[in-house]
Order: sequence, then C-alpha cells, then structure tokens
Amino acid sequence: MRRRALLLLALARLPGAASITFSLLPATARCISETIPVHSLLTGDWKVDAAKDAAGSTRVIAPDGTELFSNKEAEGHFSVTALATGLHQVCVLNNATIDRQVTLNVKTALEVEDHAAVAKQEHVAAIEAELDRMKEMAVHVYEEMLYMRARGDAMHNTSQSTRSRLLWVELVMMCTLLLMGLWQIQYLRNCARRPPRARDRSRRRTRAPLTRPLPPPPQIFGRRS
Repeated sequence: MRRRALLLLALARLPGAASITFSLLPATARCISETIPVHSLLTGDWKVDAAKDAAGSTRVIAPDGTELFSNKEAEGHFSVTALATGLHQVCVLNNATIDRQVTLNVKTALEVEDHAAVAKQEHVAAIEAELDRMKEMAVHVYEEMLYMRARGDAMHNTSQSTRSRLLWVELVMMCTLLLMGLWQIQYLRNCARRPPRARDRSRRRTRAPLTRPLPPPPQIFGRRS
C-alpha cells in the first residue's frame, strides 16, 4: 500500500536554494509543494539511487489533481507550465523494497535564468527521436546510393567486356573477308593470265562426258539356217 507524506519546505521557495536530499522508505511517496501563479514555469531535476528492483516514478501534480508530468526514470529533468494558480506538487514514489536516496531540485519561473535552455531541455526527447529518425533515413539513403553505385559499376564492366569481345569478333570477320577477297582476286588473275588453248584444254579435261554408248544387246537365239 502506498503512503504519501506531504513535505513543505520553505527553503525551496527561497531564490538560489540548494538541492534537497532525503531518504525515501519503500512503498512511500514524498512531495515538495510550490505555490506559483498561472502561466508560470516550474522546472527542476531529480536523481534516485539505483537498486536491483529499482522501481518508482516522479510526477508533477497541478492544484486540481491533474498530472502535468510523469517519468519512471531514476534521474531526469522536468519543466511544466502552470495551468492555474495554486499549490503544485513534485512527488517522488519509491516502489523498491529498500530505502533509496533522492536528490530533488525545484525552481520557479523567478529562479530560472535561461528560459531558452529550459525549453530546449523540455523538448530534447522529441528532438532526439527526430534526429534518430533522420539519421536512420540518411543511413538508408547512403546504403541505397552505395548499392546503386556498385550496380552501375558492375553494369559498366559488363558493357566494356562485351564491347571488347565484339571488337575482336569483328576484327576476325574483317580479316577473314579480306583474305577471301584477296584469294578470289588472285584466282581470277591466274585464270586471266593463262593462254586460250590451255584454258580450252583445262575446260575439256574438267568436262565429263554427258552420255556413254550403250553396249550391244546380248544374242539369245541362234542364227537361222
């Protein structure tokens, strides 16, 4: 069963007050109260000693009981704006089975020197999440560019290899056609240089007889006397 004890500290209201350290019993919550006007800024830091079964939470509660801030981390920073004038409470709950030392520092708007820094700390979680998302997108785009570059290099190498092979094939074909043309020219020149009789003889020799005389039919019957 959770027990809540209200701790009113006058030192917390003094400007430039130091942080407060106290021991928090198991299953116990302690709160620091601060009365601030509407639209005022309430900011602070907390730190809880870690334990094996460390469990707890830090909350900021408005005068009407509305929860303005809640965090279960062992340490952190909070910054809230008062929605109404009244008593605001900063409560630390210990759900561990042992006592835990709590360090709490609460400041109001009058004690805050750099409001821009507080606003940055308030939104640091969202900014970090957005930066992580943008970093992942940048890494993905970079990896995609590397893949496209490697693919382009592979296609370029394949194209160069194909062109070189086709060039060699074309050279071989051109040399073959050139040799055949030279051989045909040389053959025609040789034929043109022969005398007409030699050409006629060579033609006659190359010609085969079209028909051969048929042998006489065999005589089956004898002659008549």
